[in-house]
Amino acid sequence: MQNAKLLLFSLLVASLGGVIYRPCLSSWIMLLGTLILILWQRHLRFFLMVIVLITPFMIYFFHDARNLKNQAEIPDQKNVQLTGVIFPDNVSIDGDNLSSTATLDSGEAVKLYWTLPNKQSKEEWLKQDHVLTFSATGDLTRIRSATNFNQFDSQEFYETKNMTHQFTVTTWQVENMVSHDILNGIRYQLHAWHSRAIHDTESLPKPLREYAQALILGVTPQALYGDNPGVQTLGLIHLFSVSGFHVSFLIMMIMALAKRLWITKEITIVLLSGLLMIYFVFAGEPAVLIRAIVAGELILWQDLHHHRFKSYDIWAISLLISLIFSPQILLTLGGQLSFLLTFCLSFAKKLSFWRTNLLMSVISFPLIVQQQLTWHILQTVVNIFAVPVFGTIIVPLVMLGYFGQRFPIIVDSANAIIHFFAALIDWLAVLPGNIVIGKIPELSTTLLIVFGFCMFCREKIIVSRARLIWLLLLASTILIIKRPLTGEFTTFDIGQGDAALIRTPLNHTVTVVDTGGQVTFGEKQSWQVKQYERSKGETVIVNYLHSLGIDTIDHLILTHHDQDHIGDAKEILRLMHVKKILMPAGMRSQQSFKVQILPYLKKTEVFEVTESNQVNDLPLHIYHPLTVGQAGNEDSIALYGVLGGMRVLTAGDLDRTGERLLAERHPEMRVDLVKLGHHGSRTSTDPITFSKWRPSIGIISAGRNNHYHHPHQETLETVQKNQMSVFNTQIHGMIKYVYRGKNGYFKVKLPHEF
Repeated sequence: MQNAKLLLFSLLVASLGGVIYRPCLSSWIMLLGTLILILWQRHLRFFLMVIVLITPFMIYFFHDARNLKNQAEIPDQKNVQLTGVIFPDNVSIDGDNLSSTATLDSGEAVKLYWTLPNKQSKEEWLKQDHVLTFSATGDLTRIRSATNFNQFDSQEFYETKNMTHQFTVTTWQVENMVSHDILNGIRYQLHAWHSRAIHDTESLPKPLREYAQALILGVTPQALYGDNPGVQTLGLIHLFSVSGFHVSFLIMMIMALAKRLWITKEITIVLLSGLLMIYFVFAGEPAVLIRAIVAGELILWQDLHHHRFKSYDIWAISLLISLIFSPQILLTLGGQLSFLLTFCLSFAKKLSFWRTNLLMSVISFPLIVQQQLTWHILQTVVNIFAVPVFGTIIVPLVMLGYFGQRFPIIVDSANAIIHFFAALIDWLAVLPGNIVIGKIPELSTTLLIVFGFCMFCREKIIVSRARLIWLLLLASTILIIKRPLTGEFTTFDIGQGDAALIRTPLNHTVTVVDTGGQVTFGEKQSWQVKQYERSKGETVIVNYLHSLGIDTIDHLILTHHDQDHIGDAKEILRLMHVKKILMPAGMRSQQSFKVQILPYLKKTEVFEVTESNQVNDLPLHIYHPLTVGQAGNEDSIALYGVLGGMRVLTAGDLDRTGERLLAERHPEMRVDLVKLGHHGSRTSTDPITFSKWRPSIGIISAGRNNHYHHPHQETLETVQKNQMSVFNTQIHGMIKYVYRGKNGYFKVKLPHEF
């Protein structure tokens, strides 16, 4: 450790940055561990030097974090006028939606959105390859945080990029940017060339197009994951991120070319140093590329000056410079994987090829699972073989196809081989073995990484004990995730729709009540339709179930046929194993069932139910419908029973007549927790019936700023008269009643917002 002082210092800076920007458990553990190693040196001079050198980093981090906090506190503004700059290679268009990152004249970066007015405007923007200045009027709002537990958090994600707000354009004027500054002029020109290069790839066939955009131009198109699902399932995303692999390939290619042109080594290195900086700007200035650029520059410098850097010194310097450029880079998955895996390569110099790849798989496992929530048993094996194939065959073919666009035979040949590779990856991904693990807690993730490194030490006793601890820790973590002692009644925040989860302790039964679904007003033209939009059924419901380690739904209850209750059922059926579907008697003959449900059924059993059809393992009893109907609001399935000592009623969009009928047929019925019918509409929540039931807690599922203005004021007055406590997804996001035995408590995602 005597020769690793720079490494220790870089780790200290990184951990302090983590504590300052996001004081999570892993940041504190990393800080404590690094401090122990530094004190272990017992070198006063080194310790004093660390204190001196760490000061400017701390001042910088505190200043930047404070500015970010002040920026986040800027209030929402309507019809505000802003001016700024847009880089053409940052513009993304899907359907009639344009999005980009814009830099305001004040220096702040915002996420910009604009709805394209017509097809002609879309075509013009698709051809746009100039840096633009804009003057716009629109709404400036805070980027919303996740409104459901374990959901992807856009607010946290964009804060790592120093963005806190989004700007929705109402009207604007744009014009080509003219810079009188030489350096900015060069930068703008590189971004313009980058945009033109992206446009040029549009003429290439798939999948060569997506591969060229990712591997050469540093752009990750939505189509890459949409058209190649195996890439994400098998954890091959890192191959498509511009990184040290691509920089090394670029250096080797240019060095080989220069040698054949009899250019001296010294001149080649100087040219390469400049080209690396140019490539960084040309690739869109991604923060994750800085490490590779710095490492490449240091390697070139040592070749020029005949001075050898230790691999971990190069790693440490690249980390420090990356933190200066992007202080929160280690708070992103890309940054974590980039630095951890390259550290593995330095750490494992004396390991065999197979052990090195196994080490990298062990270290990346908890980080990837935290994001994907799943793990394919073929992932490690596929990565071991895919990496060399990618480097020796795929990357050269992509470059050949991209630079040989004028020769159709070259493009078609390269695309055919790449298509075979992509098809093979997708085929492997659908083979049995994709295991839903769940969201690994932060402490477990940190410990798995630490003991993962210990598994590859030289001391055999440490290796054997670390391996045992790692396996026990993983097994116990998965057991806790998949077999929780608590149950829950959860209402999802899915906008203007309805979806709920009833999960009994130990995940004994999993019941999903309705799936939500987007209701559209008026048909869109083909050019307006988004190609890569994911539904709330996938991003919220399935994601949350997977985060709990759930891969099977015992009962999928569709209360009635409205789109906002069953629209995303197809996504649930596609991505989850569903044993039974329960729906009101008469729904099978409806067109909604034939279109929305029937085509997506696999081995799922379908049951039409009434009050007389009780399901043995259903956690609540069916109280409605009474007879066969048309599966409309008045025929909604009503469920009633006890969960954690709480008498619960949920009844879809059942109207007041239906509520009165329930009260008449069951005069002894009392309710503690009620899901207010029809999103709080005045057509439900009958005042007379509620005075009989005497519920103490109500839940409203409704979208923010919805078209119907739910919940209705009359409903809120009824709730107030009955002295009910009300949870509303508009205000609280996801609402959970967590219970164990006969006791429980409520938990909401947004306790202090709105």
